[in-house]
Amino acid sequence: MLSVALLGSCGGGGGSSGQSAAAGGKSSVTLAWDPVAAPNVAGYRVYYGTSTGIYSQPQGSGLEAGTATTFTAMGLNGGTRYYFAATAYDNTGNESDYSNEVFKDIP
Repeated sequence: MLSVALLGSCGGGGGSSGQSAAAGGKSSVTLAWDPVAAPNVAGYRVYYGTSTGIYSQPQGSGLEAGTATTFTAMGLNGGTRYYFAATAYDNTGNESDYSNEVFKDIP
């Protein structure tokens, strides 16, 4: 099972949160998850959107996190709630179900 968590607070405005902000004053959020304990995991993908369970990326086309277990989503608009989930995939293209969903309100 893949379980995602948010790390820290959102970036933006050059604060000291340890996260970088995207150009144009947009914000970022860092996600983290435990690695999947399977020998054939090739990497992870991150999905996000502004409605629960509905992501901007179709399954199979999430944002590539590679083999890392953290990912920073950049360019998020202020005043918006974003929902995030992750998947694991193997070398043959099989992809797991979505992880638990987390959300972050971007100020």
